[in-house]
Amino acid sequence: MRVLALDLSSKSSGWCVGDEKDIIDYGCITSTSTINIKRIIVMRDGIIDIIKKHNVDQIVIEEVRTDYKNAHTYKILTWLQAAIVIAAYEINPKIEITYLQPSSWRAAIGIHTGRGVKRDELKKADIKHVKDKYGIEANDDVSDAICIREAYMIKNNTEMNWE
Repeated sequence: MRVLALDLSSKSSGWCVGDEKDIIDYGCITSTSTINIKRIIVMRDGIIDIIKKHNVDQIVIEEVRTDYKNAHTYKILTWLQAAIVIAAYEINPKIEITYLQPSSWRAAIGIHTGRGVKRDELKKADIKHVKDKYGIEANDDVSDAICIREAYMIKNNTEMNWE
């Protein structure tokens, strides 16, 4: 099974591909366009390339939070998520897609969330977790994707290579 974990953003989306035991590849897709649809197309096309390159059969996406104070941001993230889901279906209708809430995946890997914990603190904790556990130095987008993959594997009781 090849799993693609995604931390989606319209400007910088982190991704991680792994199998049942190991991380195979990871990275970040970025776009600097000022036009939202163009950024979504860049993200979608980059993710299509990853799905095809790694023969992905499972995608895990960080769910779009519904409590965004900025309705425009919420709208763009849901459009991006829809573009990815449609593209994945067009590549292979059998690709399974799972959504994980940020608090859920962080809890699965032991990162405390909740009242009083700020977003910046969570991002730092994600980066530290990835560096300590995998020896990978990555930005917060890539670190989040790696953590999302790890949480998915834990939630599915899949053994992982922690070395």
